[in-house]
Amino acid sequence: MTTTTWAGRVTAAVGACAVAALVVAAGSTVASAQDDAAPSVWDGVYSADQAKRGQALYRESCARCHGEDLSGANARPLAGEAFIRDWGGLTLDSVLTRARTMPPGGAGSLGEEGYLAIMAYILEVNAFPVGAGDLTMAHAADVLVHGPDGPDAVPNFALVQVVGCLARDAEDRGWIVTSASEPIRTRDPEASKDDLLMITQATPLGDNSFELMYVFPDPASYRGHRVEAKGFLIRREEPGAVDALNVTVVASLDATCQP
Repeated sequence: MTTTTWAGRVTAAVGACAVAALVVAAGSTVASAQDDAAPSVWDGVYSADQAKRGQALYRESCARCHGEDLSGANARPLAGEAFIRDWGGLTLDSVLTRARTMPPGGAGSLGEEGYLAIMAYILEVNAFPVGAGDLTMAHAADVLVHGPDGPDAVPNFALVQVVGCLARDAEDRGWIVTSASEPIRTRDPEASKDDLLMITQATPLGDNSFELMYVFPDPASYRGHRVEAKGFLIRREEPGAVDALNVTVVASLDATCQP
């Protein structure tokens, strides 16, 4: 796989603060917000005993910043609409990846079981159903976060990934990805690696097109390639308008691309 990377110059609509929050929270997992078959937080993925253990750890290590009731004090809320807004469309291991960077000055200090217990407590406070067994790291990679009405469409300005064919636009003024897959949320602005690269390479093409904005350096050597593109999604409401990505990375997956 070959890769062209650059820091995307984000449009004013995204805002510098939103970009910083997304990049700092970068994890390794992507999940399709349209994948109804995926296990979710509504399927009883933690136990009551695990949540009880997590409550004690949360009060000791997390409440000072996130609030006793998880509503946020000096940090992001971990309950209610804010939790779904921040993490909807991603899997629980993305939340855990972020959690393991805390508490401040003690990243990773709570151990795997500790972070899983705190995650279980967060799920309990958010009224997600309790199950029979403990949440595990292996299972967390499959469990999708979404609200009670099911997965929503990927929101505007979310950091997303698509796979498609790199081409010039009709007026030969810029780059587009054609025959592209549905956008899926990601917390990682860089090219996929290791197991995630294998998943990306197996992603089927689709019927979408995305304009690539602020592409630098020029990805001309990837023209006609099957590519992975990541960037901040810009939805356009005008009839016939093509949605865009404010690009963070374009990576070649294959030298040919056959829709």
